[in-house]
Amino acid sequence: MPLSSVEFLLFVALSVIAFRLSPRRGRPHVLLVASYGFYCTWNPQMAGALLGITVVCYYAALYVESSRGRPLAPRITVAVVSGLILYIVAWKARAVLSSGGGIVIPLGVSYYTFRLISYLLDVHWGTVPAERSLVPFAAYVAFFPQMMAGPIERASSFLPQLGAGGTADRGRTFEGVMRILLGFFKKFVVADNLALIVDYGYRHLGSGSSVPSALSFYLYPVQLYADFSGLADIALGVGLLFGLKGPENFDAPFSASSISEYWRRWHMTLTSWLRDYVFMPLRMATRTWGTAGLIVSVVVNMMLIAVWHGFTLGFVAFGAVNATFLVVDVLTSARRQKFWRRHPGLLRAATIVGMIVTYHIVSLSETFFRAPSFADAARLLGGLGAGLHGFGEALAVVTAPPNHYAWIALPAFVLTETADAVRRRRGMGLPAGLPRWARWSAVTCLAGAFVFMALLFLARKSATNPFVYANF
Repeated sequence: MPLSSVEFLLFVALSVIAFRLSPRRGRPHVLLVASYGFYCTWNPQMAGALLGITVVCYYAALYVESSRGRPLAPRITVAVVSGLILYIVAWKARAVLSSGGGIVIPLGVSYYTFRLISYLLDVHWGTVPAERSLVPFAAYVAFFPQMMAGPIERASSFLPQLGAGGTADRGRTFEGVMRILLGFFKKFVVADNLALIVDYGYRHLGSGSSVPSALSFYLYPVQLYADFSGLADIALGVGLLFGLKGPENFDAPFSASSISEYWRRWHMTLTSWLRDYVFMPLRMATRTWGTAGLIVSVVVNMMLIAVWHGFTLGFVAFGAVNATFLVVDVLTSARRQKFWRRHPGLLRAATIVGMIVTYHIVSLSETFFRAPSFADAARLLGGLGAGLHGFGEALAVVTAPPNHYAWIALPAFVLTETADAVRRRRGMGLPAGLPRWARWSAVTCLAGAFVFMALLFLARKSATNPFVYANF
């Protein structure tokens, strides 16, 4: 059941109605049934595997909490966490080794495995109590809106909300619907249209002009961001319809003036997860190594982000590029801060230059992320300096149907970024105490947005690109 489908919207509507009509104590059961029902539409056998490791982790956490201080408790934690790591590594490796042999990776394996690992470690460290009821815990692990691409929510945030039955008031419902509409707008209008141009660039790498390479190089980061953040908006919006507020996953990453800041703003739940469970423990273990320990911690953390996407040479190169610039950024941070304190008048210009440089670093690394092969990535990067031979021909192609409609994506992207900026400052919900005319105006605007989105669903091609991060 693809998220960009009418069937998914109907499924969400029926699930939300059943959830809200249920008594508070029964709502976790409704959510669990809905989540596993959604999962079974993809692969019923993998749903059994998900249930199996959920039950193992549930009882392991109960034992670890009740046996804290005993020698066996940390061994159980290490054994189960190691098993979860091997579980995800085995699936990722099998997908690479199959070479298109029809191997099906469990839906959301990266996301629910990370949830289980963080939960077990938090219980082991005593930062969260072990959940006593299996049903809410299983609903947390399999929560269907976040199954395909996160965010990676912590148990300490999700379970108390579910235990309270979800706060599905009018304001949160309005905000949820608006987030869903914003997410589909990003996907259909921005990401899918930019994909036409980016795909054209990759199909014409040997054209003798730098135009196709430049189009793919500069536009793919925007396409990926619109696609991924749109998927996150849909997931968070659906969660709000159940009265469950999830963590934000993006914070205007293209406004970052350094690569370190970019990664603090991009896929924030993954980077914060790795910071808490990988980077900080590793940094503490290598603190006596001085600068070498810092470098090792940064590189390992970044390479884990890379191979989390998949065990391919392209993803390794993606991680290596980011790791290299992150190390340079971290090692020069103190000197740069000292320089800016001495020359505060240059700070604004430096911020703008930093944003431009950071975008180029991101574009470079994501070339390896997007290219079908390492060789294609090298061809694209080499094509950037091919000159403007054939510029007129290339320009004619990208401005001819259907690509001439694709350029609407750029002003649409500016519109969505503006909407996100407003949302971050003021929210999308209905403020309390609004007069009746204002509430009806908001409802009218929402109805208009629904009609517009329905037209997008009807007008889109049947072969609409799937969400990129649904593959991870």
